[in-house]
Amino acid sequence: MRIAFDLDNTLIRNNHLFPLEQPRWPWVARLLDQEGLRQGIVQAVNFCRAQKWEVWVYTTSYRSAWYIRQLFWLHGIQLDGVVNQQRHDRAVQTRCTKHPPTFDIDLLVDDSDGVRLEGERHGFRVLVVQPEDEKWVAAVQAAMVLGLANGS
Repeated sequence: MRIAFDLDNTLIRNNHLFPLEQPRWPWVARLLDQEGLRQGIVQAVNFCRAQKWEVWVYTTSYRSAWYIRQLFWLHGIQLDGVVNQQRHDRAVQTRCTKHPPTFDIDLLVDDSDGVRLEGERHGFRVLVVQPEDEKWVAAVQAAMVLGLANGS
């Protein structure tokens, strides 16, 4: 099973000032001038790993896959896959913002209701997590458990 997380306003601050995780190597993060990741991502990833799910990032940003992997590595997280805008443009045949089925992604965690609507239209699962939601990790865990129960 695969779960993918969006970046902007889901895990990386843009317009919302949600709390951030402390990087495992803060001095390296400062040296590299890295963006921060939302508080709870380490807990969410640990839960995913305990369920034997792969952890991916699916973003419409043009950040390089190398940059994204480095950002997560600074928090002790190794990603199984990264889909950025360039990879999406090369691989996706369907006209939509994101298309997780192209990459065998079972659940996409995103902040956008527009992506949720695309999921309904194109038949993929999206969990919308609002930037203000302090209990977002519990929502991810519940969606994963529901997906396992439904055989996703």
